Amino acid sequence: MAVAPVGVGVPLPAGTAPAKAAPGFGEVLEGAVQKVSDTENHADNLLEKLARGEDVELHQVTIAATEAALSVQLMVAVRDQAVEAYTQIMNMQY
Repeated sequence: MAVAPVGVGVPLPAGTAPAKAAPGFGEVLEGAVQKVSDTENHADNLLEKLARGEDVELHQVTIAATEAALSVQLMVAVRDQAVEAYTQIMNMQY
């Protein structure tokens, strides 16, 4: 096997795709917020079904509501930590 000089691309073997770049901070944050929103919507849908008298187990509604509340609390805690870190960075002096 020949060694390629630095800066020269080595062709990939057939059938292999280049590695996908890791998602950026904004994409991760957007995904987390979307997941919290989905959790809340699921809890709301179960609660509506229960209120309409549909066949929904009460424990499922309670678990979904608790998961939604905890996910919102976690999101708020992460936001508070991010704001605090930003504030500390902005207050740094040279």
